[in-house]
Amino acid sequence: MTSARDSRHTLRRGWPAPETVVSLWTLAVPLVVVWLFAAGASSASAAAAIDLGYALASLIIVVAMWTFIGNSGVLSFGHIAFVAVGAWTMSLLTISPAVKSSIMPSLFPFVANASAEPIVALLVAAAVGGLTALLSGLALMRLHGLEAGIATFALLMLVVQVLTYWSAVGPKSGQSMTGIPRSFDLPSMLVVALIVIAIAWAYGQTRSARLLRASRENVQAAPASGISVIRHRVIAFAVSGALAGVGGAMWAQTNRVVQASQFSLDFTFTTIAMLVVGGMLSLWGAVVGTLLISTLNHVLGLLERGMQIGDVIVSLPSGSRLVLIAGLMVLILIFRPSGITGGREAQWPLRARNPFGASPVATGPLTAARA
Repeated sequence: MTSARDSRHTLRRGWPAPETVVSLWTLAVPLVVVWLFAAGASSASAAAAIDLGYALASLIIVVAMWTFIGNSGVLSFGHIAFVAVGAWTMSLLTISPAVKSSIMPSLFPFVANASAEPIVALLVAAAVGGLTALLSGLALMRLHGLEAGIATFALLMLVVQVLTYWSAVGPKSGQSMTGIPRSFDLPSMLVVALIVIAIAWAYGQTRSARLLRASRENVQAAPASGISVIRHRVIAFAVSGALAGVGGAMWAQTNRVVQASQFSLDFTFTTIAMLVVGGMLSLWGAVVGTLLISTLNHVLGLLERGMQIGDVIVSLPSGSRLVLIAGLMVLILIFRPSGITGGREAQWPLRARNPFGASPVATGPLTAARA
């Protein structure tokens, strides 16, 4: 541990504390990598630029999932419910009342007449997603292990059924919401994604998140240490629900057509695969997994449509993407159970040779919880 004398000497020299630099590094690396990825994809081709919108929306969703799953250790299959709520809210607030009256004549009057600026609609989508997560989390977060995962899956099914059949809050069963204006272009979506990453990182630095990670290591011993596991899980669930609502809003902006059936098991599987492949215990893993699977999705999509390589046209059967992604996830789970990143954040490159002259800082969850 860094002694008080070392810390005072470091501050006198004008250097920030070693812990602060290492911690900021774990934020700076994902931000820079995402920015470089977006810059490269947007300039590669028109098809890559289109898929970039879905990649940024997926990144926000996966980071939102990590905010709860990574810190609590509880696998949630229901976060797409908050994505659906966010997409629904964004669509209802940005579609013009005239269009809503023609395609959704049974809406509640206050919903039919509601209209908001895009940034306000985005904030409302985040608030509705967070409130939905908070209210459901008060009941679901009392469960542990497999029971909690199944309960979150039941939440997803409940939300999808409500959005499908309750015409007072959406279109009639089987119909889609159309006429969604494009209010956020790719640079705006990139800014939103970077802000979401920063918010998720900032939450991970809070005392609540550190205590939650400590309970993740031993959920039985945590209450004996004075940790209120349920309270901290509910907080993480609400924060992640709000971020997932933002992801749903960005997804609606990219897809421009929203239907309840789109928020299905395929969507859930793809986002969980991104988190598992990268490493579900770290923010860096969520970013790496999303960018990798999004790139693979783009390449496989090109191959499904037929890609000319030299004089040969290479094509894959339709639907190969999910099969190959599933195979990749199986291989990762077999040979690298903790994901590509090993569940670790981006490493400080000078860790072996600390430029501040202080000993390395312990980063284990129990150590962090005592900070």
